Parts: sequence; structure tokens; C-alpha cells
Amino acid sequence: MTILKKLFGLKSEPVKRIRICQECGMPVAEHKEWCSILRTMQALEQRKVAAAPSES
Repeated sequence: MTILKKLFGLKSEPVKRIRICQECGMPVAEHKEWCSILRTMQALEQRKVAAAPSES
């Protein structure tokens, strides 16, 4: 069927890709709590917030 679509120029919606974590095997938006990649990302976010000067 894809050959016919290519021949007649029918456009289909691009496939939505989901990023998967290598450690916990879950989609990146749904990390497991024990995942060290998630904990590292959270630690970086906390450092970024702590290092940013407070705007008053």
C-alpha cells in the first residue's frame, strides 16, 4: 500500500516519536522514581534554580 501512496503522492501524517529512557525503559515524560537519569535531571534543575539570582 505504501508503494501506491508514493506513486500517487498521497501524504500521510508523520509518525509521532516517543523518546524512551535507556535506564528505566519508560517514556521520558514518565520516568520511574528510581531512575538515576531522572534524579540527575532533577538535581541539575535544583542547582539552576539555586544559582539564579532572585529577582525582587
